[in-house]
Amino acid sequence: MEGGVAMATYEMARDLQCLGWDIHVLTPESGLPPDSSLPDPCSVTRISFVSSHETRHRIDACLEHIHPSLVIFHSWQDWHLDYMAALCRERNIPMIIRSHGCHTDFHSFFRIQYPPFFGIKKWITSFPTIRRNVNKITGHLHLVCLDDHGSLFKGYDYYYAKKRGMPNFTVIPNTFLPLQPSSFSFRKKYHLEHSLLFSCPASASVRKNQKAFIRHVKKSNIKGIQFIFLVPQYNSYAEQMEKEADGDPAFRFFYGLPRHEVQAAIIESNAVFLYSIQEQQPLTLLEAMSCGVPWIAPDVGGISTLQGGIVLKKRNTRNLQQALLQMTQENTRKILSLAGKQFWCHRYSPKVVYQQWEILFNDLLKKNRVSTCSRSESADIHSPFKT
Repeated sequence: MEGGVAMATYEMARDLQCLGWDIHVLTPESGLPPDSSLPDPCSVTRISFVSSHETRHRIDACLEHIHPSLVIFHSWQDWHLDYMAALCRERNIPMIIRSHGCHTDFHSFFRIQYPPFFGIKKWITSFPTIRRNVNKITGHLHLVCLDDHGSLFKGYDYYYAKKRGMPNFTVIPNTFLPLQPSSFSFRKKYHLEHSLLFSCPASASVRKNQKAFIRHVKKSNIKGIQFIFLVPQYNSYAEQMEKEADGDPAFRFFYGLPRHEVQAAIIESNAVFLYSIQEQQPLTLLEAMSCGVPWIAPDVGGISTLQGGIVLKKRNTRNLQQALLQMTQENTRKILSLAGKQFWCHRYSPKVVYQQWEILFNDLLKKNRVSTCSRSESADIHSPFKT
């Protein structure tokens, strides 16, 4: 399983199943090899894409078989979102759209997805597209955003929903079980016992921007830090990262490690870092906070609302050099570690977050029962066939 949205979905399905909710996951086939360290947390149906008509037929058949009381649709990604919403409306099923953020930052369009002219065009048209999507949240639909932080350029779906005063709108952050030390030692296995270890657990991509990080570290002439990149899958961008490192022993790359080794690497790191062009609420940083590991990351998405790390106002050599030098100080790491863990316990721990989810579930189910009863009574009163 690859990507923050997929990981957040996995964690949520597993934890809700453990809390006694009967969870069934319906997901498009990813085409990636299965990760044996992440077994299916509940009943899972994977739908391979044949055609839109066939895919929708399979979705319809799955809903008919499962008879769900609630549907949660993760992200705004258009995997038959409108069709799923129509099915839920037709069958009187409350549906939650779980937003994982909407990217309206200019640089994400200009530098990641499109060449300059089309990037500007797509960036401008992204705003009405998001507004149209948010405006669809009526009736049986309910929007859940990641955090209560938004502006024109960060978390625009939250910003617009709040500005409109939408009633079907809630904020619930991501969560997962805190990372716990185990008998496995990442440092020992990979001969890193005596290193000041900074790790980056993230897929290799232009969006994550690891190549620029390597380039800026080399320009800064920082010494004494071992930087490791924990990448789920080797790809063409990973190849570019290795070329940028050019054999420098300060950088090491690990591909496709099992989940328990990645967790051990985070726990045993002195710091975690990201250099992304776009993010919303990165699970990498939340995982680090859960076990008291400080972090370094740029000011994108909702990162500036987190605690326990150093926020880079700009991604450049000077800012990165200053942040890395600060993070080499043991006292700085201790202060940030404590702040991050306390903030995670207060806001992101499973006990806090799933209490919010269960309140929302029960509220939606109660409203749906009342609505169904009201419609039934109305039908009885006005039916011309009443005897």
